[in-house]
Amino acid sequence: MHILEPLITILIPLLIIMDPLGNLPFFLLFTEKRTPSERRKVAAIASFAACIILIFFGITGDSVLRFFGIGLPAFQLAGGFIFFIYALQMLCLFPSGLKTSSEEEQEGIEKENVALVPLATPLLSGPGAITAVLVWQQPPDSSVNTVLLLSAIIIACIIVYLIFYFGIWIKRVMGVGGIRVITRLTGLLLAVIAVQFMMSGFKNFD
Repeated sequence: MHILEPLITILIPLLIIMDPLGNLPFFLLFTEKRTPSERRKVAAIASFAACIILIFFGITGDSVLRFFGIGLPAFQLAGGFIFFIYALQMLCLFPSGLKTSSEEEQEGIEKENVALVPLATPLLSGPGAITAVLVWQQPPDSSVNTVLLLSAIIIACIIVYLIFYFGIWIKRVMGVGGIRVITRLTGLLLAVIAVQFMMSGFKNFD
C-alpha cells in the first residue's frame, strides 16, 4: 500500500497531462479512413513511442538538467507555467494550438503514418508530459523512485492505448459533449497541479 500511493500520485497527474480523452478526437480524425486493424496498429505504435520518449527522459533527465546547469526549482516553475497554459486550453479559456498547430493537424490528416507525429509527439509525450517526468525524476534519491516513475509511465501509456483502442465505442457512448466535459474537469485538476508545481518551485529556491 505504501508503494501504491506514490505510484498513483504520479500516474493520475501524468494521465491528466497526456490527456488521452482530449486527444481521442484527434486520433479518430487521423485514422477515420483506416480499417479497424490499422487503427489498432496506429494506437499501439503511438502509445509505445510515447512510452519510449518519456522513459528516455525519466532515465536521463537528471544528466540533461545537470549538463545545462538547470536547478529543480526553475524547472518546477517552468513546468507549472506550461501546465497552467495547458489547463486553460483544456478549460477553453485559452486559444488551442499549444500542442499542435493547425498546419500539423492538417498534415496529420493527410499523411500516412500519424502514429509517431503528431500522435506520439507532441500530442501524448509533448512539452508538458516531458516536463512532468523531468521534475518527478528530481531528485533520484532512491532506485524505488525511478522504478515508480517508469512504472507510472508504462501504465499511463497502456491506458492511453486502451482509450484509443476503444475510441469509437467511447465516442459513441460519451459523445463529443461528454468528452469535452471530462476534458474540462481534468483541465481544472491540471490547473491545481500547475499551481502546486509553482508553489514547490518558489519554496525550493535558495
